Amino acid sequence: MLAAVAGTLPGIPAAAATAVPDARADDGSHVVAQTTVDGDGRVLDLTVRSTGVGAYAMVRLILPRTWAAEPDRKWAAVYLLAGETRLQDYRGWSANTDVRRLADDAGVLVVMPGSGPAGFFGDWWNYGKDIALNQWETFTAVELPQLIDRGYRGDGRRAAAGLSLGGYGAIELAARRPGVFRYAASFSGNLNPTGPTGELLTDAIVTSAHLDPEALWGDRRREAARWAAHDPLVNADRLRGTELYLSAGNGLPGPLDAKLPVDVLPGAMLLEFLCGAQTTAMAARLRDLGVPATVDLYGPGTHQWAYWQEQLHKTWPRMLQVLS
Repeated sequence: MLAAVAGTLPGIPAAAATAVPDARADDGSHVVAQTTVDGDGRVLDLTVRSTGVGAYAMVRLILPRTWAAEPDRKWAAVYLLAGETRLQDYRGWSANTDVRRLADDAGVLVVMPGSGPAGFFGDWWNYGKDIALNQWETFTAVELPQLIDRGYRGDGRRAAAGLSLGGYGAIELAARRPGVFRYAASFSGNLNPTGPTGELLTDAIVTSAHLDPEALWGDRRREAARWAAHDPLVNADRLRGTELYLSAGNGLPGPLDAKLPVDVLPGAMLLEFLCGAQTTAMAARLRDLGVPATVDLYGPGTHQWAYWQEQLHKTWPRMLQVLS
């Protein structure tokens, strides 16, 4: 039965399917297919039938080295949140960083969810219609943690880090769902969507994914309160009690940009300039509120994976300490 189901889902080869755990989230969401990505069976791609999203959602999961050998042990989890589809969705972290090597010696579950082409890790307004569609906050902060804890032996201790749109997601979910993550890190995140450039950037991200910007949080003027409720800078006081890390460049070409294609460089410069400005504003807001945060505004650097790989290495040891 599993092979037949897996074979009907796009991108899930039936021959690679393995048995899925008998676990469900409170709302009925569950893993419908599971495929192995590596030879030793520790990197899995999960296809989740999400009630909140109203569709299938993909997650890449790295199991601890001794996960199979210790069947009674439970594990802390590091959630690495993806950027928009342009940045390779849920597969981006494993394709562009050495997270697998880091995970081999970490003794944690590494959970890498996507958020659709531009889901913003938020529950979409959908023009006020009471429908289960694009509820990515529910998926990431409620359904998925329940599935990881119940099906893959997570123990409820979680840290989150994200790049670009995932950086926004890590900080935003920490603010909207206090206690879900003990640690939240943003690498080049758009952390102030109601700010001077945030609205334009938010609309551009959603539009570039061929989605309706007003379905996200509504019209910026008529639904100002809804926009504000999803702005990490506006809600920075809700981040007390979560250990925070913010980083970004200023958009100028930096030491890791030599190999970036010439046609990609201008866009990477602009995006990092915008996200860098928002990160700087967020850091100032946290400082004014007296909310502790580690901040790395590293100057020259663009919106690309080489910098996020470096930031992963900077934050990884601390994430593991917070989870210990």
